[in-house]
Amino acid sequence: MPDATWTPPTWAPPCPVCGTPAAPAPAPCPTCGLPAVSQAATVVARLAATIDEFARERDALVATLREAARTAPARPLAPAHVPVVARVARPPAAPVAEHPPWGPPLGPPVAGPPPLAPPPLAPPPVAPPPGPPPAPRRRLSPQQVLLGLGALLVVAAAIAFVAVAWTRLGVTFQAAVMATVTAAACATSALAARRGLRATEEALAAAGAALLAVDLGAAHGLGLFGADRVPLQLWTGLSCVAVVAASLALGRATRSTVTWPLVALLAAQPAGWLLLPADLADGAAGVAVLVATVLGDVLVVRWLRPALVPVALTLAVLVAVPAVLLGLLLTWVGTPLDSWLTTAVLTAAGAAAVALLRQPRLAAHTDTRPPAALAAGIAAAALAGSLSGLGVPGGVAAAALGLVLLSACTPERVAGPVLGAGLAAGAVLAGTGAAVVADADRYDVLAALVLAAAVPAVLAAVLRAPVRPAATAAAFAAVGLAVLTAREGGLVDAPATGLLLAIVGATAFGVALLRAGTPEEFTAAAPGAVAGAVAGLVTAEVGAWGQMAVDLVVVGAAAGCYALVTGRRPVAALAVADLVLAGWIAAAGADIRTPEVYTLPAAVGLALFAIPALRSGAASWAAEGPALAVALLPSALVVVAEPTALRLAGVVTAAAALTVAGALTHRQAPFVLGAGALVVVVLGRLAPYAPLVPRWVTLATAGLVLLVVGATYERRRQQAREAVAWVAQMH
Repeated sequence: MPDATWTPPTWAPPCPVCGTPAAPAPAPCPTCGLPAVSQAATVVARLAATIDEFARERDALVATLREAARTAPARPLAPAHVPVVARVARPPAAPVAEHPPWGPPLGPPVAGPPPLAPPPLAPPPVAPPPGPPPAPRRRLSPQQVLLGLGALLVVAAAIAFVAVAWTRLGVTFQAAVMATVTAAACATSALAARRGLRATEEALAAAGAALLAVDLGAAHGLGLFGADRVPLQLWTGLSCVAVVAASLALGRATRSTVTWPLVALLAAQPAGWLLLPADLADGAAGVAVLVATVLGDVLVVRWLRPALVPVALTLAVLVAVPAVLLGLLLTWVGTPLDSWLTTAVLTAAGAAAVALLRQPRLAAHTDTRPPAALAAGIAAAALAGSLSGLGVPGGVAAAALGLVLLSACTPERVAGPVLGAGLAAGAVLAGTGAAVVADADRYDVLAALVLAAAVPAVLAAVLRAPVRPAATAAAFAAVGLAVLTAREGGLVDAPATGLLLAIVGATAFGVALLRAGTPEEFTAAAPGAVAGAVAGLVTAEVGAWGQMAVDLVVVGAAAGCYALVTGRRPVAALAVADLVLAGWIAAAGADIRTPEVYTLPAAVGLALFAIPALRSGAASWAAEGPALAVALLPSALVVVAEPTALRLAGVVTAAAALTVAGALTHRQAPFVLGAGALVVVVLGRLAPYAPLVPRWVTLATAGLVLLVVGATYERRRQQAREAVAWVAQMH
């Protein structure tokens, strides 16, 4: 009896994969299982023979070209082949004896002038590397279309069979037919997988999964084996579990099929929630099951194929939405038991999500920081909802816990998903806790919480350079809002509130001065200006004008020092305006009507504002002119209208001093203003006495003046021109 074991002949071409002699077509390789190994080995052998033939022809051609080059006479290159630079820069060289290409002739070299090296040529521009080719658009092939339509028709036929012919057949025959068709589809898919027919494999697997779902649904709908006595929700959940189990088993048998893990993933989503009793599905247990489903979707990413990872993450998001909505609703309006149980579930889920998102497999597919922050924020909102049931103490606890989390995130070693989770949880807890306290109208407690919010802001400004500007502004904003909240709660009155805000503004300008030239300089100076303005408004509401003047002086002095050191002219103008306004408000509040009390502070402010111009040697009218005009001219006019001995002496002395100083320093503004003030005062003081002078004295004086001017006309004209030119030359 001949041996049934086939022995491959020795002349068969080797397998391209493992080297075993190929079996006759269409059998696969007996060692590695390569389909149609004979055809593949034949093609590889033909390619190798063709390559060898090309190599032999190439070697023969190269040998022929070398022999022709050795025997042919050498010819000089045509001028057109010589580079342009070489033809221009290189002088004509002496003729050189030709020699064979294998080396120069033996003997001493012939002396001659050394050839000049051509100038170096600029390297050609390097073209940028071409970008990656665009990904080809995936299109359905005719085979895929045919397979998809065939699977769809098979499923439709199964549905029609169940709907129409089901009642005409016995129970045993019904179950046998549906089970046989479903098993045939799954088995054929596995056979196609072993043959390497990928499209057929996936189409039959999809048809088998659909037929399995139809079988389970029909069994319950038509009461097969008493299945209709099982509640629909429970049967649906059990059906999902059965589909998951069958898909996992079939997927393990044929590891190349993508449909089976996809079907298992889809069927597992509603399975847990459907298996719960109806009275537990909308409580903490339902939230726990949904959250477990989400975590399962994220966890299986480690074992899924790369093509199914986006599907799993998308399903996790879709299931997470109802889980979050139901969970947050229970934590805020549910019973205390449901609220705290749900909070525990969501908190554990958030911690697990942060831990899972740190896995390299997930980090390669998406940015893990936003999902981690979202999960932590949801858990924090749930905890705040449960704490809100305790009233104000719960709100205080939530806000305090949030501030502790924010403070814990300030060191630089905290980074990645942990940083995002901590910031999100801290912000949500602090915000919701403060909202609960504010809803109870406990502004005294709220003021303390807002003031405590400055602690993590200060820590962040000290420990984290990238967020230092924003943290600096947040710290000053927290202190200012705490003061205003205390005012709203009646802890401090309006004057004290204004003074505290003024101190905050002055401190902000001090920090801006210390951090001059850094990004946080402006984020510190801006809250200072806002705090000063709010301080003035708060005190103005109650008519505390004296306190308002003090507040403006405090902020204005700090702003002036900052502007004087850093050279910020807009801040200098603001500081001058604050100081002048403070002086006016103080004088008006004291019912002082003396003009100098209002003009002299303004003049001092303008003089301070003009200090940079004086240092740079600017023209007198642009530097000290406005300050001198405000200080002198109103008083000179008041002297004319309401003369007093003290004011008259002061104005005359100041005007004379300015005139002399302008003449000595060659500054036009002091000289003109001083002389003009003297003229105004003299004319104003003499005008009342003009009617008392006898007419003949006036006529005689006018005549004498005219005679003197006429007699010395030329000389006086020259002197007037010189005086005008001297004044005009002042700066």
